[in-house]
Amino acid sequence: MNLREIGLQMMLRYRSRPGRIQRRLRRRGFRHKSRTPQVGVVRAAAVQLEFRLCETADEFADLIYDRVREAVGEGAELIALPEDTATLLVGIMPGLGPLLHTLTVEQALGQIGEDVQVADLFRILGNATRRIYETTFQTLATGFGVHIAAGSAMLPGTDGRVLNIGHVFTPEGDVLRQAKCHLLPLEVDWGLVPGEDLAVHDTSIGMIGLPVCMDATYFETFRILRLQGAEIVLVPIADQEYPYNRWKALRGVWPRVQESQVFGVQAALVGDVLGMRLTGHAGIYAPLELTPNGDGMLAISSAPEGETIVVADMDIAALQHYRQEHPLELNAALYERYIPRIYSGFWRGGAG
Repeated sequence: MNLREIGLQMMLRYRSRPGRIQRRLRRRGFRHKSRTPQVGVVRAAAVQLEFRLCETADEFADLIYDRVREAVGEGAELIALPEDTATLLVGIMPGLGPLLHTLTVEQALGQIGEDVQVADLFRILGNATRRIYETTFQTLATGFGVHIAAGSAMLPGTDGRVLNIGHVFTPEGDVLRQAKCHLLPLEVDWGLVPGEDLAVHDTSIGMIGLPVCMDATYFETFRILRLQGAEIVLVPIADQEYPYNRWKALRGVWPRVQESQVFGVQAALVGDVLGMRLTGHAGIYAPLELTPNGDGMLAISSAPEGETIVVADMDIAALQHYRQEHPLELNAALYERYIPRIYSGFWRGGAG
């Protein structure tokens, strides 16, 4: 590391001081009115978030605070944000923010050097991004006493490889993580690598799985999570679909929920993002028989663009009863033969 890189890291470290973020959020306060929780029922809020560059930790913390407080005001115990929520923080890179208002991220990095990949940017920003992102969401989750699915963050591991990692922050202070297993070709070109495992987490509001965006395109991901006991599957998305196509969008959460008998919570990143146009609906899904209109939807945003929050109650007790009345026919022996090969390195080269 040369002197310039050392100086950059010192500046980023200063800009991402956890104590300053915590004090700012605590000053804004965590007092709120909420409904009386029902036993066996979880109120979820799915956020449709408009992308904007944040050039300081304060901007990011304030933006997330506003969205979380709004959801808490609706009585939400589980709040879901979209894929790439942490990408709003690329604006903290000195000199990069102004370029990204007029150039794609690839064009902006091209002015730095011909061989600079997007993954290199996230390696440089990794420690600062992690501090701001985790401090913000941990403080809000414990302060408001809610579970927050914080979308995802592109972060380097200890080996320097960059993954797109979904996070859930609990009111008890725990952090649950899940790397995206099925990358888009664009993410492969950026230099990201896929995750290889899928896990279900036992929380105070239910058994939670957290695949990321493209993971929901493949039935195996939800089937694996269901076999591990998942009741709620959180899917943050950032879809490059413009103009929006509802039929293409149906390849994701809705059919997976019906196949696997789980609740699905989808949060969407929308707007102009690093040279791309993203669209998508925030929504909360359930098996057909557990929805008022029989359409598999408990709540969905009115349009695939613009910022909003949708809220719905997920009856875990009713889901468990429904599963007993309509048991799935699962071929575990077949899954044991072919699934491990897929999720232990077979797709190491990219999209699955």
